[in-house]
Amino acid sequence: MSAGPTSERVQQRLKRLIMERHYRPGTRLEPAELASALASSTTPIREALNHLVGVGLVESRSGSGFLVPLIDEPGLKDLYGWSGDILALALRSSRPVLLQAIEVDPDMVSHADRTADLFHRIAATSRNREHTDAMARINSRLHPARLGEPDVLDDVEAELDGLIRWTGMGDVRSLRRAVSAYHLRRHRTAARLLHDIYRGD
Repeated sequence: MSAGPTSERVQQRLKRLIMERHYRPGTRLEPAELASALASSTTPIREALNHLVGVGLVESRSGSGFLVPLIDEPGLKDLYGWSGDILALALRSSRPVLLQAIEVDPDMVSHADRTADLFHRIAATSRNREHTDAMARINSRLHPARLGEPDVLDDVEAELDGLIRWTGMGDVRSLRRAVSAYHLRRHRTAARLLHDIYRGD
């Protein structure tokens, strides 16, 4: 029997655990411990870790094994900036009719998941498929910060509802302005968002 399904399950589970802050930045990820926690052998764990290195969620260091990457304030600002850049590029080639067809999953209750879903769908309206892939990667890497946005920023749900509204209207110009304001706000509060990532629960 192929190990494929097990590897995929382990990869998705481990990815979600890192995104949801079960492992803080700087945490060493031991394959044997993860294998026990995820009811797997170490081979799928190592495959999953190597895959997650490729998407920026795990770091591999010689002599230190696998780690959850550390992040500093300039790095977090760069991630938010890259998210804004991807969306700006995607919207340049998006058509209003495609934006109007977007439907955000109503069953998503997490602010971070709703944001990722909307931004991924906006990127997918671009004629350039690389925008979709790039947004999927940045969504994963920004997820830990987005989890803390409701605690750090006011009215994030109203802000997100506004983005959804402009998207549904197919108003590209207003959506561009709203996307820019969204990312500028987070750039200005990156230090507080970073503190939220590192603080203990």
